[in-house]
Order: sequence, then structure tokens, then C-alpha cells
Amino acid sequence: MKWYRILLAAAAVLLAGAGLFAFATRPSAGAGELLVPAKTPFTKGRYFAFAQPWGGEMVTVLKPWAPHADSIVFDIDRFPANTSFHWRWPPVSAGFGPGVWGYDAVMYGNYDGGEPEAPVPPVRVRDLRELRQRFAWTIDNDWGDGNVLTEFYLRANPTDVNAKVIEIGWFLHLPASTRAYFDRAAPIGAFADAQGRRWMVRMAENFCMIAPETPGDLRAGTLDMLPMLEWLRQKGRITGNEWMSGLAIGVEPVRGMGKLTVDRWDVVMR
Repeated sequence: MKWYRILLAAAAVLLAGAGLFAFATRPSAGAGELLVPAKTPFTKGRYFAFAQPWGGEMVTVLKPWAPHADSIVFDIDRFPANTSFHWRWPPVSAGFGPGVWGYDAVMYGNYDGGEPEAPVPPVRVRDLRELRQRFAWTIDNDWGDGNVLTEFYLRANPTDVNAKVIEIGWFLHLPASTRAYFDRAAPIGAFADAQGRRWMVRMAENFCMIAPETPGDLRAGTLDMLPMLEWLRQKGRITGNEWMSGLAIGVEPVRGMGKLTVDRWDVVMR
């Protein structure tokens, strides 16, 4: 009976501590801002945002916490600019795949099934004339870390979101654990863009991963993605018959607590 009381007391302390942690670390919205929890869509114009804690939902013990771990704070007037993603996960990486707890992102068009307020028509890859983005972001990762990833899917069908042929993503910030995962993947080659930046390109199943050849962050700039698609076509990784429906930029939480702010993001896709 004595040990039973001790266990009950310990459980009560743990629950109280978890509740205090959840309350103390919960982000808040300021004037002109909107705070939304994970799995709550937000759209304005051609842009859409969503926090998807898919990795946490795969871990039984964390499944009840997953809906509360990630959240988004929007600047309603400036969206998609000045959008902040907050995450609160265990201080260890997920033990599967690249080791991420989810993907919280701003999206343009129909990136992965999310319909924006103003529809963006899909374009066949061979018919694309422009595909570029201008971005700037800042990250608060003193107590955790995450991958800053901008990516899209190419599909075999313009209307079926599940007809994914390949996932293509640029890592703009990589924690050490993800860089190790990246370096183990099968190499396709090195690519130099028009701005003289050199990228290493690797494949992990159907995920074409692109990261700076020399480790480091790319926190602001312009990314012209069309030359990379042509390079991948020449390498036989795509055909040009695939469909492009939208893209995203955001964070894949890897561990602990943190915040990514997308200070600026605009897209040209036509």
C-alpha cells in the first residue's frame, strides 16, 4: 500500500509538471496575429499553411501530445510573410527515417492536398516557364532544432494528390543528425546553380534531397528551381511529363523546442 501511494504521488507530480510545461511554453499571438494549433488549416489568396505532426503521431506514447506540440502564429495582414512555427518535442530525435516529428509549413498552391483560397492550376513540368521563390527566415534553436526545408511533389496525375512520383526538397538548414542521414543517402551528383552555389543531390527512396555541398545555412535569397528539374531530367530521375501543383517552405522539428519564422516568401510558378 505504501509503494502504491508513492507511485500515485509520483504520477501526480509528473502530470502536474507536464501541465505546467505545456502552459509555460505555449506560444501567444500579438495584435494583428492569429494562433492556431496543429492540423488547423489557414489560407489567404494562393497560400495555405498547416502544421502536421505526423512523426509524433507514429509514436504511441506521444500520440496524445502530438496535437499540442506544434502551432503556428500568423500575421494576418502580411501572410505568408512573418509566419512563425513553434514546436515542443522531446529533446531527442525521432528514431525513424530522417528523424523528424512532423512538417509545419507555408504552402503555395496544392502542395499536398491543401486547397488555397485562390486555386493555382497545376502545370506539367515540361511546360513550366518559371519556378522560383524568394525567401528569408530566422530560427530560434537554442533549446532544440529542426530542418528548414522547401520542397514539392511531382505527380503522375494533376488531380490525384496521392499519385506522387517523386519528392524534391532543398534543405536550407540541417541539424547534425539530418546531415548524417543525408550523407548516407545514394548520391546523384553535384549541381551548381546560376548564383554559383554548389548543391549535393542524393536519393532516399523517392525523396530527392538537395543540400549545400559545404554544410551551412541559406537564410535568405532566391531559389530558381527550374534548372534543377532540367538537370534531374537529364539524369533520368524525372521525364518532364509529371505535374507540378504547388510547393512549401517550413520546418521539420527534429528535437526539443524552437521556432522558425518565415520572414518573407513569394513564389512564381507558371
